[in-house]
Amino acid sequence: MKKIIFLLSIFIYFQAAPLPTFKIMTENYPPLNMENKKGELTGIGVEVFDEMLKRVGSKQSKKDFELMPWSRAYNIVKQKKNTVLFTTSRTKQRENLFKWVGPFGYSINGLIARKNSHIKINSLKDLNKYQVGTVLNDVGELILFDNGISKNNIQSVSGKNAILKSIRKLDAKRIDLFSYGIDMAKWDMKANGISFDDYEVVYELKRFSQYFTFNKQTPDYIIKMFQEALESMKKDGTLEKIVSKY
Repeated sequence: MKKIIFLLSIFIYFQAAPLPTFKIMTENYPPLNMENKKGELTGIGVEVFDEMLKRVGSKQSKKDFELMPWSRAYNIVKQKKNTVLFTTSRTKQRENLFKWVGPFGYSINGLIARKNSHIKINSLKDLNKYQVGTVLNDVGELILFDNGISKNNIQSVSGKNAILKSIRKLDAKRIDLFSYGIDMAKWDMKANGISFDDYEVVYELKRFSQYFTFNKQTPDYIIKMFQEALESMKKDGTLEKIVSKY
């Protein structure tokens, strides 16, 4: 009987406990999250998390989301409580760094080259012959490190326009390849008036499921609330409706 009363009290506490005010961060990673011409945040991840906030009873909305460079946001969510970051690829290396809600989508990472470079990649070991551009702390960089590619062959870029900077370096032949999410790179190039016709994907690296990551100090009951909100969106078709827009 005492055990039942104790569990009931815990349940009541969790139900009554207010949600904290989160620092909610995202990066420019279209079409999952991006800034439109009006300076507004939009994209699949933005709309999905905005709806999840409504379903868990939070007073926050997408107006509270902050767009910032990936590396900076990544370090913040690792270190500070009540922080959230999206969109994050779930990997073995990151598994114990955060608490996870998802998945709500996926991306395919690959190696992009100029067509006129005629680069052929048969295995990742071949990359030690080239200079490969990455976004600092992005999964496209982690894949290379995990496969033993020398740091001398990797040129990492950070900042708000890290994708565009890397494409410019590729175009200027300062790097030979760019390791990144294929659809995201194409989207960013199109948004900046760059035709993908002059480029090609020479090697597909890996498909990743995409998640919302919370600082590890986030209570499990909050993670459960957000996960259940996402599952309800899957069941009632809201998630599919949002994805179809992009």
